[in-house]
Amino acid sequence: MWLSVRLVGWFVAMVVLMSVIEHQVHARLMHKAPRSFPFRRFAARRKIFTSHAVEHHRQYRAHFHDDPVPPGEDRGIRLNLLEGLVESLPVSLLLAFFSTTGAVVFPVVVCLHHLLWNVIHIEMHKPEGRFFSKWPIYKSLARHHYLHHRHPDKNFNVALLAGDFLFGTMAKASDADWRAMKAEGLA
Repeated sequence: MWLSVRLVGWFVAMVVLMSVIEHQVHARLMHKAPRSFPFRRFAARRKIFTSHAVEHHRQYRAHFHDDPVPPGEDRGIRLNLLEGLVESLPVSLLLAFFSTTGAVVFPVVVCLHHLLWNVIHIEMHKPEGRFFSKWPIYKSLARHHYLHHRHPDKNFNVALLAGDFLFGTMAKASDADWRAMKAEGLA
């Protein structure tokens, strides 16, 4: 009993941590141009900003949806599971000083987050009418993300919304936003 309560507690804590990480990476790396030394000199850092804030937002600002794409052509809107697992290791090493359970649970949460993020983000931008596309929870997440594309300084989370709540970056939909979401089939 105690082990399962502890495991659930660590799982919930790691979900919140992953949401905060998703929020901060999206807000600070993907939406802030690299201006300060040494980051502006890193080509990878510039590419992160350009591919997201410039290209992704340009493509999906006017039209939130477009046609489904063949496998392999959706790299700009997917997270790489293996990269996420590798990137989770430094956090897991830090967590190991406090809890072996937390250190093991965090990479699991990162992998689950990336899988969930990929499935719902693809459906948001390249809808194929997947089995969950009519579910209220999915529609709510899709509206949240849609508002990010209309208000790029808000709604940085896609899959887990705790970060937007904690950082006060939840967008409030205007009447025009609601009309646009209805036109996109999200309301």
